[in-house]
Amino acid sequence: MEVRTKIALSVACIAGYFLHTGFYDGCPWWNHLVYSFCHANVFHLGVNLIVLWSIRNRMSVWLALAVAVGASFLPMYVDGETMGLSGFLFGAFGIMWGRTGMWKDAFVKAMPFIVCTMIVPNVNGLLHLYAFWLGYFAAFVGRGLKCNVFHKF
Repeated sequence: MEVRTKIALSVACIAGYFLHTGFYDGCPWWNHLVYSFCHANVFHLGVNLIVLWSIRNRMSVWLALAVAVGASFLPMYVDGETMGLSGFLFGAFGIMWGRTGMWKDAFVKAMPFIVCTMIVPNVNGLLHLYAFWLGYFAAFVGRGLKCNVFHKF
């Protein structure tokens, strides 16, 4: 991922920190569009930015955002708002794995971490699961169709 893209995402997250807007059952539709850039606290923001800046692979930013938004409309079974860049990040990781087509490897390496996020209080691990596998599926289908549109996103 280009440094300019990381800077733009970081600025959006820092600005979004002050909005403190997440998605929840019955929320306005636009909450699903902006939740990735809002964070519950400074620690939450910091962890997500550290992960963002640690990504060295090429990443489909727009596709990852579309996956994060799509995943947010699936059933969550959590109380309260969900916010943060992790849905976007898990979607991006799913896209990266989907491009390889190695679903067993993705399952073995990603699922233990995703399951751990499901048992941590105040973390929406189900969003991580949805975003990862939606991203994987989108990239895998695009790869199978030899469709370059996914790489341009």
